[in-house]
Amino acid sequence: MALNRELLAAHAAKDGAKIAHIYKQAGENALEAGQVDTACFYFTHAYVFALESNCEELGQIHAILKKYGREE
Repeated sequence: MALNRELLAAHAAKDGAKIAHIYKQAGENALEAGQVDTACFYFTHAYVFALESNCEELGQIHAILKKYGREE
């Protein structure tokens, strides 16, 4: 639930890099739980916000999506 509060605050602040980071964390948590499709859903959201904000995690997120066949 903490990620949800952080996500809402980041959206309110219009902090795209923080939003990308939070979605990436959610994706990592889902992967740890063995939920690949759910993880890739979160990573896709992270990727969109990373692209918009040109955040430093952009390359990592892209690589994860490629690894799971969600990006070319």
